[in-house]
Amino acid sequence: MGTHGYIVYRYRDMYFYKYNHWDSYPENLGVKTLDSIRYSNAITSKRQQLGEVLDKLDGRDQLDEDDDFQLSKHRPQNDILILWIYELDLDHNVFHINGMPFFDLECLPDSDSFLEYVCNDSKDHYGNITCPPICPPEQRYKRPAPPVINDPDIETYQSLVCTGTQVALSNLLAINDTLSPDEHVRVSLLEIMIGQCMSTPYVASMMQDLGLVLSPGQLTDNFWLTASSMANITFLPQMFDSEAIFHPVLTREEFTWVRKDTVLYISTYLDDKRCLQAAMSRLIDEILEETDSPGDYFGVAFSILHCAIIKVVKDVHTTTFSHTAALEFSPSFYAESPSMPGITALARLGYRIDPKVFVRATQIFRQPEKRKNKRADDEALAHGADGTPHKAICTVLPLELWREVALHLELPDLLTFGLISKSCREVASMVLRYPHICGYRLVAAAKEKPEYLMRYHNFLRASCFSAERAGVPATVLVGTGRDGWSSSSTIGIDLPFYPDFPIRVPVSAEVQAQAKESTLTSLEMERKMWGLRSQHDS
Repeated sequence: MGTHGYIVYRYRDMYFYKYNHWDSYPENLGVKTLDSIRYSNAITSKRQQLGEVLDKLDGRDQLDEDDDFQLSKHRPQNDILILWIYELDLDHNVFHINGMPFFDLECLPDSDSFLEYVCNDSKDHYGNITCPPICPPEQRYKRPAPPVINDPDIETYQSLVCTGTQVALSNLLAINDTLSPDEHVRVSLLEIMIGQCMSTPYVASMMQDLGLVLSPGQLTDNFWLTASSMANITFLPQMFDSEAIFHPVLTREEFTWVRKDTVLYISTYLDDKRCLQAAMSRLIDEILEETDSPGDYFGVAFSILHCAIIKVVKDVHTTTFSHTAALEFSPSFYAESPSMPGITALARLGYRIDPKVFVRATQIFRQPEKRKNKRADDEALAHGADGTPHKAICTVLPLELWREVALHLELPDLLTFGLISKSCREVASMVLRYPHICGYRLVAAAKEKPEYLMRYHNFLRASCFSAERAGVPATVLVGTGRDGWSSSSTIGIDLPFYPDFPIRVPVSAEVQAQAKESTLTSLEMERKMWGLRSQHDS
């Protein structure tokens, strides 16, 4: 009975919240909050009351000491003590529970139905409390109508030559329709990372609320950071290790150049034709303004719910463009599969060759303190990557042989290897296109998955991969521990999200049984390298 909670009113982008120190369960505080806004003219009366309070504050953000409510510019959050939060959003006419939009304030369920939806059926497939599918559409919260797009907002789109508006990504990128095995790994990993985002309550709340934001100009910093971080995962060097890899957190800009030829733009309502055209216009303008050389450039419009990819071809005299349709990106919170066309599209776009991947990789790598052979100066590694590689001592060896050597190196040694010569850097860059998770290079999505991944929809946020580390085959679970519970994992990766708040993803790995006896020791590997050098010298 001592369960703590909040009653919250949102009005004019301000939050009035009142602490409830006991019995905050839906049966008590939830139903009371529901009943308080159900009567005739309750919404209008509450808006008038809160409006008068805000008008009297005259720019201050503190209420009188004798007032039961406190005032904040930020939504109150659940924590270890605050288990239930009931929010009446008078700006959007939405009843939120624990930060998740549930009901339309103008068509609320009765108390019994309310308890059925919240208590019995509200856990989605990612473990969040969300409005269940059994709730009638008229009672569910409503997404606002798309914003009005004026003709000047799509002027660029209409003035240039468009060669296609629903182009398949394979045609846009001039690649095969069928995913290669390497692309399949990248797609599977991105699906799991998006699933991990959706399993994080604060991120899930932001994702749901983004559907209520009308235009890019109304995106708060946290909304923007949530969307940008999710879209940017695929464009990062695919190296993740909480002890050795440190991806920088994004800083807000209207456009983010994730690659030299690829720009990201956070938008809204991409499923609306004119909103999509306006987003494409903004991307074209940015590409034409920021690039000087002729060539092919790509833009990504992203709203979490959807994404669209545009290709702009700059010639000496003309500019043409083509783009995909708006592709669904986020799975339903009641999904039965993690696969979405937008996730696949972004993963394939991110898999394109990045000439700067080696330099970017050295910039985010830090040698873990616990290793005995800790590099004396990590900055020297990044500095060396920016400069001209040393003259090669073994450049005459076939590239295939160097690639075989590189595939047997651990990640720190691979980065050092790339500093030897231009050829070695090319080889290292090829290997870096594979995802590296806690030192393991993922080589394939496992065909057979542990049984527990198929239970409780764990497969939406966790998966199994065949991997290698220094040439030794292993099985890596991303998103779960060895027995299916995240608490059993001793290693993990951090997805860069909010400052001081990365999303922690558990990882477990096990060397495949058939490989244990044939594992090369570091001494044997060193002897192989010595043999190659001797062969060249002779």
